[in-house]
Amino acid sequence: MSQLIDTLTNWAASDTGKTVGAAALTALAWAEASTVVGAAYMKRMIPLRITAMLGNVLGVTLGLIIASPPTIAKHAINLPLNFTRMREMRRLIASVREANGNDLKIEWLKPFMHPRMLRAGEKIFWKGDDADEAFVVVEGRIEIVERGAVLSPGDIFGEMALFTKLGKRTATARCLSNVSLLVITYEQFEQLYFQNPEFGLYLVRLIVRRFETNHRDEELESA
Repeated sequence: MSQLIDTLTNWAASDTGKTVGAAALTALAWAEASTVVGAAYMKRMIPLRITAMLGNVLGVTLGLIIASPPTIAKHAINLPLNFTRMREMRRLIASVREANGNDLKIEWLKPFMHPRMLRAGEKIFWKGDDADEAFVVVEGRIEIVERGAVLSPGDIFGEMALFTKLGKRTATARCLSNVSLLVITYEQFEQLYFQNPEFGLYLVRLIVRRFETNHRDEELESA
């Protein structure tokens, strides 16, 4: 074993070894740079994160070889961050698939929402208002006035206007009791929609199912 190590050491110290080592180091540097550029041009979030993690691994390796602490630190910090973001997106997609197969509750959106508290009798929005937010009921009851529907904890509302031409509220929502809501802006909705095509596909399916449910309710009311 010691003889093999000596042989490799002598070869690395030779002109041939130095040339090969320099070429390998250059190739490693170009590979790391390519992953950074490639990740910047990717539109899908999961492939982007995978490419970024590959770049982080190559960057740490390069930093160790050239003894560059800043390079090592940069990639060592970004590697777990990229892995965490990729795992969050995978969990989101899995949750959307589960929601699509079961019901119209979208609990999977809660990590992307912020809380809002309202008192009994307050209007959340009026019919005809410009729409820019969707809501999930956490506590309390909400009445959709024009439809006479009462929403309870777990129900989502206010998301339909995102997919309408004018972006206007189609009904008035008011609080029947003190209410705790989770709110997501349409801008956040759109970011999630466009960041991953699979997310967009399942979100559209959920919205279509909401249209179908509302249409069936209208038919029952008119029957």
